[in-house]
Amino acid sequence: PTPTPVATPKPAPSPRPAPAPTLTVPSLPTQPPTRTPAPTPAPTAFSGTVYVSSIPALKSALADNTVDEIVVANGTYHVSPSNQVRSDSLWIGNSTSGGMPFAERTRPVTVRAATIGGVTFDGGGGSAYGGLSFEAGAHDQTWDGFNFANMAAVSTGIVEFGSYTSRAAPYNITLRHITILSTCTGRATTANGNLLDHAFYMGQALSPGPHDLLFEDITVDGRGGLASAFHFFHSSAGAPNASNVTVRRLHVTGTQDAIMLWDSTLHDITFDSVDITAALSYAIRYEAVGSTGMILSNITSTASGREGFYSSEGPDPPGVTISNSSLH
Repeated sequence: PTPTPVATPKPAPSPRPAPAPTLTVPSLPTQPPTRTPAPTPAPTAFSGTVYVSSIPALKSALADNTVDEIVVANGTYHVSPSNQVRSDSLWIGNSTSGGMPFAERTRPVTVRAATIGGVTFDGGGGSAYGGLSFEAGAHDQTWDGFNFANMAAVSTGIVEFGSYTSRAAPYNITLRHITILSTCTGRATTANGNLLDHAFYMGQALSPGPHDLLFEDITVDGRGGLASAFHFFHSSAGAPNASNVTVRRLHVTGTQDAIMLWDSTLHDITFDSVDITAALSYAIRYEAVGSTGMILSNITSTASGREGFYSSEGPDPPGVTISNSSLH
C-alpha cells in the first residue's frame, strides 16, 4: 500500500526583541536663568596719605576718618596754647569738648614729620601751654618726629594727657621721636623755689584713666626750668590716673626731677632704657603709695643734685621693681 504522507511541522517563529524605550529629554534653555545678586555695600574710599603745611590743614586731615597718615612738611609752625582751642591749637579731643571731632574717629591714624625732627611746634615765647593735649577720648593715634620750642607750661605740661575729671580718657596713643627743647620753660613757686611745670604730664580722666600709652625715643632738655620730663599726678573718685604706660629710650637733661610718680591709682608703668643727667634734685621721685606694677629698668642717672632715687617710703618701696640700673 502507498504510505500516507506525514506533514512536516513548520518551525516556530523566532521571538521579536522588545522595542527600546523612548526617552523624552526636556529641552534646555539656551541661556542660564538670570539671578539678581544680593546688593554689596559700596566700599569706603580711604584717602591714604595726606601732605599738609599748616596747623589748620593738619587738624582738618586729622578730623577726616578716611585719612590714614598725615605728613607735615618740615618747618616751624606757631601753635597757640592747646586749651584755647584756636585754629592753630593742638587740642586733640572730641567735638563737644571744644574743637574738632578727633575722638570720634574709628580708624587709627599716624601724624608724622616729613623727616624726624624736621618739624618744630613753636609757642613764640608765650605761656599757659599745653602745646599738645590728648583729651576727651582721643585714641589710636601715633605722632612721630616733632620738636617743641619757645613755650611755658603752667601747672601741667608741654604735652598733656587727661587732667579733666569729667572727660573720657585718652588711650592707645603712641609718641615717637619727640624732643622738648630747652626753650620750653616752667615756673617756680614763691614759697620754696620748687618748679611746677613738666614736659609730659599725666593727669586724671574718667575710668579707667589714660591708658595704653607708648613713648619711644623721647628727649627732654629741662634746663629752661622744667620740673620733670614725666610727671604722673592727681586722681579723683571715678577718674584715676594712668595705667599701662611704657616709656623706652628716654633722654633727660637738667630737669628738677626727671621722673615723678605721684598718685596711688597708677599701675603698670614701665620705664626702660633711660639716661638722666644733672637732675637738680632727684633723678626719680616716687610718692605713689598704693600703686602697683612700677618697673624701672636699665636706667642710668649721673650728677643728680641730691639722690638718684628717693621715696618717703624708703629705698625699696612696695610696688616698685628696680633692675639693672645705676642711680646717682
